[in-house]
Amino acid sequence: MSAEYERTTNASRALFKRANRVFAGGINHNARFYEPYPLFVSKAKGQHIWDEDGHRYTDYWMGHMALILGHSPKPVVDALRRQVANGTHYGMGSELSVELGEEIQKSVPCAELSRLCNTGAEATMYLIRLARGYTGRRVVIKMAGGWHGYNTELNKGVHRPFDRAESAGILEGEQTFVKTVRFNDLEGAEKAVKETGGDSAVIFLEPVLGAGGCIPADVEYLKGLRELADRTGTLLAFDEIITGFRVALGGAQERYGVTPDLASFGKIAGGGLPLGLVTGRKEILGLADPTRKEKFVSIGGGTFSENPLSMAAGLATVRHLRKNAGSIYPSLDRAGAGLRKEVDKEFRERGVEAHTTGLGSLFLTHFGAEPTSAEEESKEDKPMQKKYALSLMPNGIFLLPGHPGAISTVHTVRDIGFLVSESGDFAESAGSKGTAKTRPN
Repeated sequence: MSAEYERTTNASRALFKRANRVFAGGINHNARFYEPYPLFVSKAKGQHIWDEDGHRYTDYWMGHMALILGHSPKPVVDALRRQVANGTHYGMGSELSVELGEEIQKSVPCAELSRLCNTGAEATMYLIRLARGYTGRRVVIKMAGGWHGYNTELNKGVHRPFDRAESAGILEGEQTFVKTVRFNDLEGAEKAVKETGGDSAVIFLEPVLGAGGCIPADVEYLKGLRELADRTGTLLAFDEIITGFRVALGGAQERYGVTPDLASFGKIAGGGLPLGLVTGRKEILGLADPTRKEKFVSIGGGTFSENPLSMAAGLATVRHLRKNAGSIYPSLDRAGAGLRKEVDKEFRERGVEAHTTGLGSLFLTHFGAEPTSAEEESKEDKPMQKKYALSLMPNGIFLLPGHPGAISTVHTVRDIGFLVSESGDFAESAGSKGTAKTRPN
């Protein structure tokens, strides 16, 4: 599989060598690295990306799952063209940011007040600060496999053995008050909260575990966490950076019918440009009001917070989703459910044990038993998962190895059918070299 990939991506290989001379590891986001080297992209439009060798791919990575309307959708491009002429950075607020805040408030069940920032990682950092400031407690309960960005406290328990920091340079004391528990395990969460002795500030989780395997939460589990939080005076917070505006207009909290006290959003909310936000109950977000005389929680936001280009792109995207929600989300649900079912069927009929997890338009194929937690997902056949992704690339399909895929509104039935058929071809040759195929037109 790797040999065919290398044969067709000479320009990416050359660029990776150049990149290694200027960037540590040749990349600027760890998720984008895979062996033998990552693809380098020259342009993107709709459901497609083109690499530096000029090859076209149907893209299912979709900008870290941020592009629900596809690459360069007309509503966003038109909004950006208008805005560039009026300024690219104000360093101040604008009507655009107010309008985006209003759209978020109308769309997201928990969004009584919000604060905008630049990235999802910033939003999760602020969320933890708000939770501790509001409750006066210290302990954060997070899920094994849960990725909440690069901020120091939450950069723990993402990968096996799920009980330590993910990086050198993080002091032991900096994660003292972060407890990691198993996803989809209500008893484990109850035990963890009890062990804090009344010092649990927040239970924080992704409703669909992202880096931990694109695994959806069980609805009764989320309802149980809501009841546990209410019973113990702990806040419940959702990281909706992936699921927000993707699995429903109001995110996973709308889809599951479980409203958290706080939530972090990003990706789709920025319409393909950098944006993060923390939102939630008025009495909690109100602590960030700089006119407060006491119990003030400082949220900076960053130089580029409320950047008018991000505001314009985010506003155009959210408005389009709201206007067309009645058709967009059922269509994406059907496409995602069909993809997961048919891909698994292709593998099953050829004697390969594979399970494609996900929710709505999200999906990830695992080789082994169907996982319900990151601990189970970590035991899957990772080399096979990588071979699968690499086998698809020379045939014009891009999945980032080991990461979830996402369907956009511009992916077609034909696109998904081709992914299904190519999955069947891979299953036929699983464990062997297989034969090179001709890239589709």
